[in-house]
Amino acid sequence: MCACLKLVLFSRVNQLVYEYILLIITKMKNLFLGFLVMFSIQSFAQNDFRKMNWGDSPADLKEKHPNVTWESETDGDTRIYTTNDYVGGLDTMIAYYFIENKFQVGIYLFEEDHSADNLYYEDFVSTSTFLNKKYKMEKNESWNDTTWKGNDDYIGFALAMGNVVIAESYEDEKTAIYHEISGDGRITHFLRYASVDYVNSLKEASLDDF
Repeated sequence: MCACLKLVLFSRVNQLVYEYILLIITKMKNLFLGFLVMFSIQSFAQNDFRKMNWGDSPADLKEKHPNVTWESETDGDTRIYTTNDYVGGLDTMIAYYFIENKFQVGIYLFEEDHSADNLYYEDFVSTSTFLNKKYKMEKNESWNDTTWKGNDDYIGFALAMGNVVIAESYEDEKTAIYHEISGDGRITHFLRYASVDYVNSLKEASLDDF
């Protein structure tokens, strides 16, 4: 076989190997993205809140998450346990609220740090996408200054300035979910799960004030 033909065949083999490697990388990337989406959905939907059920005790929390290091504080009859983790790919503080030793509220406070305000809104959108795969979230935008309304390039600026609060919510017979992004000089993004019974008790207590 002449040298030039060997060179052509060698180049073709290299090309085929390269294309095969690219195919494998693409499949692995798609598999990873699919796993990330599934993991994120599961993170938002295990039991009532991350393996916990409404009414569970602090002892249940520690039993169900034995390898977690907790920080805690007490305010009256409320005890709050917090830890940090990644949820939906975002750096997140996770808080568990126990009122009279019963688990009633769980909160994700997203703490991902960005150099551009619009990226915080993108975090909200990606989290919303995960939520809406399981729940029918009802979205609401409340604008107190409509200067930047409809201009997606400045949605992050509008949020940081406090011009708009963007939220969505869902409620079933057990759990009330509330997801919000807003700002007052700094953008805050959080996702709250709460016992419907507890929320209703707060509403009733508010009515008693009148």
